[in-house]
Amino acid sequence: MEEDKTGVFLELYDPTGTIDIAEVYAPRLDDLKGKTICELSNLMWEDFRTFPFIRKVLQDRFPNMKIIPYTEMPDIYGVETEVLAGALEEKGCDGAIVGNAA
Repeated sequence: MEEDKTGVFLELYDPTGTIDIAEVYAPRLDDLKGKTICELSNLMWEDFRTFPFIRKVLQDRFPNMKIIPYTEMPDIYGVETEVLAGALEEKGCDGAIVGNAA
């Protein structure tokens, strides 16, 4: 890190470097039967419209699946990782629906 004449510190990263990725995605659930799925939202992009539709389609297909609505979960925009992880654990979530948009 170097200080310029204005007293501002800049930290630069080498964009040519690589990061080893051991696993691209979290392991997928084999089945949704009997699972608890949490809806996670940033409270934008018409979640009030998309989540009820997704919820109905999934519950029609997997009637014994439990869905925790996004309204019962923290807003994921800017939430601390520990807070979100705690909510997922508290609700017993086996999986989550994230990133839907209208």
